[in-house]
Formats: sequence, structure tokens, C-alpha cells
Amino acid sequence: MNTIFVHRDGRTERVTSLDRSWLGPPAGAKVVYIWVDLAAPSIPESLVLTDSFAFHALAVDEARAERHSPRIDAYDDYLFAAVAGPDADVGFFVGSSYIVSVHRYDSKAVADQIDSISHGGKQFSEGPFAMFHRLVSAAVAGFEPVVREHTSCVDGLERRVFEKATPGLVRDIVRARAQVFDLEQRLRRQQEEVRRLAAREIVPVSDEMAFRFRHVRNQLAGLTDRLSGADRRLGDLAASASALAAKKSWM
Repeated sequence: MNTIFVHRDGRTERVTSLDRSWLGPPAGAKVVYIWVDLAAPSIPESLVLTDSFAFHALAVDEARAERHSPRIDAYDDYLFAAVAGPDADVGFFVGSSYIVSVHRYDSKAVADQIDSISHGGKQFSEGPFAMFHRLVSAAVAGFEPVVREHTSCVDGLERRVFEKATPGLVRDIVRARAQVFDLEQRLRRQQEEVRRLAAREIVPVSDEMAFRFRHVRNQLAGLTDRLSGADRRLGDLAASASALAAKKSWM
């Protein structure tokens, strides 16, 4: 499904189709910003990526993928970012006058911004790059309850070790550690890409945007530190549970 917003004449409105004239150079001092969101797009709906915007085929394929390896790449006149989210990974194309978001599953970060703008929110007046920051920041914030759930799971496994260590418990610990490790690695990759963006290693960004993305990087650093701590605890629990289970089997 396609959702399209256009910001012009100082106001943002939702429209049903994309006017190609909006993609050209601005007429005089008139500013036009566009946000196109593609949620679980069909092949015909995805044609806007190649036909209207002429994005690179490799970036389009990555944007339409179910799962992303976080990355941010600069093309000739736009930025492509593959961003991990707690509920859906999102691909972003960000130009001077547009942002296009693509996701296979429902994204709360995207849905919240769409709902806010639909009800009179003014945030798109800052432009596409500022909207990109808002969406990435919201996606990162969405990992907070996920990390908290993993930490709570570690606490529960620790209690089970003290109660009764079994081979089944060892398997549960190993499975939990694999999930924590996978998430930690994904967020570390995302942290590095955001760091590069904030440090102006990918494209030039304003001082304000550099500051905002440094804050996102710090959010990611906090999440990865907590996941790293959970991973270490799970490693210790796996060793303890294995030893206790082996000991009981010989008793």
C-alpha cells in the first residue's frame, strides 16, 4: 500500500498519487517535499522506485528485502539506508526534496509518523532528512522493550539454574544466547553506520543533524552494552548449567 504526503505552501497534505513535477527542480523559491511510504508493496506498487525515482536496482532490491543488514550508502543525489527495526526493517531513500520508505511488515515507527502528520503534525516541514532522523530514532527507541525482555529472560534462566539444572535448560540458555548475540550484532552494525553519518563520513550533514544522529548513536550504544552484558551472563549460565546437569547425571 502506498501512502503519499506532499508539503508545499507551508502545509502538509496526504495525496493519492505522485505528481512527477514535484520531483523536478523547485520553481523559484517554492519548496515542495514528498514522502512516499510503501508498506508491503506489490510489484506494480514498487515500480515507483525504478520508474518515478530511478533508484539504483541494487538499492531497490535491498529495500524490498524482508531483513536488512544495517547500512547507509551515498548515491549520486540521494542516500540509501537499510535500517533494522524491532517489528520491521525499513529501507529509506532520502533526497533533497523527498524521502521514500519501504517495508515488508508493519512498522510502528513509520505508522506513528503517518498518523501524526495525518492529524496535523508539522514535523515534515523540516524536510526529508529531518524526517529520516525522526523515523530512525523512533525505530531505535522501539528496541528498548525488546532489550528489556531479553534481560528479563536472562533473569528467569538464572533462577532456573539455581532451582534445577537440566540438559533442556542448557538448550534454552544456548538458544537465548544466540538470539541476544544476533540482535547485538545487528544493532552494533547500525550503531556504526549512524556514527559514520553523524561524523559526515558518508555525506555532508548540518551541525544540527550531526548532533541529532549522535544522540541516536548513543541510544544504540546503550542498547548494545546491555545486550553485551546479557550475552556474558548467558555464557556463564550455560557453563554453570552444563556442569550442574552433568554432575546430577552421575549422582
